Amino acid sequence: MARMRWSTSHTRPYTLRQRRRGRERIQALEQQVAELRAQLATQWVQAQPTPGTRLDTLLTLCSALLVTHDLPAILQLVVQQAKALFVGASGVLLFLSDTTGQMLELRATSAGTLPPMRVYPGQSTAGRAFLAPRAMLMAGPELALALDEQQPAQYAELSNLLTHWPPVSALLAPLRLESQRLGSLVIYGGSRAQPFVPRDLPFVQALADMVAIAIVDVEERNRTTQLASQLTQTQTNYAEIQARLDTAQAQLLQSAKLAAVGELAASVAHEINNPLYAARNSLYVVEQDLAADAPERAFIAVAQAELGRIARIITRMRDFYRPTRTELEPTCLNEVLRATIELVHTHLRHGHVTIQHELDAQLPQIVAHADQLRQVFLNLMLNACDAMPTGGVLTIRSTNEPGDASAASIVAIQISDTGSGIDPEHLPHIFEPFYTTKAQGTGLGLAISAHIINQHGGCIAVASTLGQGSTFTIHLPFTPPPTVVLSMYSTLS
Repeated sequence: MARMRWSTSHTRPYTLRQRRRGRERIQALEQQVAELRAQLATQWVQAQPTPGTRLDTLLTLCSALLVTHDLPAILQLVVQQAKALFVGASGVLLFLSDTTGQMLELRATSAGTLPPMRVYPGQSTAGRAFLAPRAMLMAGPELALALDEQQPAQYAELSNLLTHWPPVSALLAPLRLESQRLGSLVIYGGSRAQPFVPRDLPFVQALADMVAIAIVDVEERNRTTQLASQLTQTQTNYAEIQARLDTAQAQLLQSAKLAAVGELAASVAHEINNPLYAARNSLYVVEQDLAADAPERAFIAVAQAELGRIARIITRMRDFYRPTRTELEPTCLNEVLRATIELVHTHLRHGHVTIQHELDAQLPQIVAHADQLRQVFLNLMLNACDAMPTGGVLTIRSTNEPGDASAASIVAIQISDTGSGIDPEHLPHIFEPFYTTKAQGTGLGLAISAHIINQHGGCIAVASTLGQGSTFTIHLPFTPPPTVVLSMYSTLS
C-alpha cells in the first residue's frame, strides 16, 4: 500500500505539468490562427476596390453601354465587368425574362459559354432575384437551399460555369425598370477568404439598374426601327394606292369624255342623216327627169358619190363605239402592221423617215376588230412622222409575252421614233379627248386610239424623252374577256 501511495503521489505532479503545457500549446495555436485571420482580413481589405474605384468602373461601363446597341454584346460586357468589379467572384450569370414573364432564360455568363438553362420566377438564386424588390446577399444554408432547387442537370451545368464550387455567398439583383421586370443578375462568391459583404449591395444594384436601362433602350430602339420600317411601308402602300386611284380617276374622266364624244357623234349622225337622205332622194328625182345625154348628169353623179361618202362617214361615226359581233374575228397583228406600213410608206419616204420592223414570226392571232386596230397603228405612225420633221427612224416591234399562273399571255406592239419627244407636262394628258399641242390638231386621235385598245381588253402606254424620241407600247390579250366584249356592244347607241 505504501508503494502504491508513493506511485500516485509521484505521478500527479507530472500530469499537471503536462496539462499546463497542452493549454499553453493550444493558446499559442489559437494566437497563430488569430494572426493568420487578421492577415487574411487585411489582405482581403487591401484587395477590395475602393468605392471611388468602383464608381469609376461603373461610369466607364455606363459610357460603353451608351454607345453599344447590340443586346448580346451589352450582356456579355456586363458579366465580364461584374466579375472584375467584385473581388472573389467565381462566376456571373445574367438571366432575361421571356415575353410572357413566366420563365427566365440564361443569356450571358462570365465563363463565355452559354448552356441551355431556364428557371421559373422564385426558383433557385436567379428566380428569387427576379422577384426581389432590391439587391440582396445570400450565404450559408440559405444559399445551399436555393441551389438545391435546380434540376440535377442545371446543377451540374452551374458547377461547370463557376471557378470555385460550391459558392459560399452570392449577390442577387433584379433587373427591373419601374414596374417592368426584365430579368436577374447573380454573382457567385467562391472563396471563404473573400466573402461578399452588405456594402457590396449598393454597387450590384447600381449595376443591375444600368443593365435594365440599357436593355430597355435597345428594345425601344428596335421598336422604333420596326415602326419606322412599317411607316415607310405604309407610306409606300399609300403612294401606290393613291397612284392607282389617280389613274382610275383619270380613266374615269377619260371614259366620261369619250362617252360625251360618242353621244355627240351619234347625235350629229342622227341629225345629219335626215337632210342627207333628203338631198340624195332629190338628186335621184332630178336625175330621172334628165335626158340620157344631158351634160348635167356628170355633176349629179359627182354629187351623189360625195353624198354617199358622207353617208358612209356618218355610219362609221355612229357605229364606231358599237362594233358588231361579226366585225370581231381572229386577226394577225403582223399582217395588220404590214398593211399599215404600206399605207404610210410614201409619206415616210417624203419625210426622210427610215422604217425598221422587228415582227415576231411566232405571234399568235387575237380576236379583234382589224380595221379599228389599223386605225390605231396608222394614227401612231403618222404622229411619229410628225415628231420627226427633219427625218429619223421609225421602229415597229411585235412580241409575244407569255404570262404566268396568275396572268394570261399577251401580245405587245411597240412603235418608236427618234423625234423631238413629248414634254413631261403633256405626258399625263395626251390620251385625253380634245387635248392637243398641234396647231391644226383636234385632240381626238390618241383618245380614240386609247379607247379602241381599252375596248379590246388591252392597254396603251407611252415613254418619252425630250430630244430622243417616244415609244408607244400596246398590250393586247389573245382573247378579250367576255365582259370587255360585251362592253364594246353597249357603250353608246
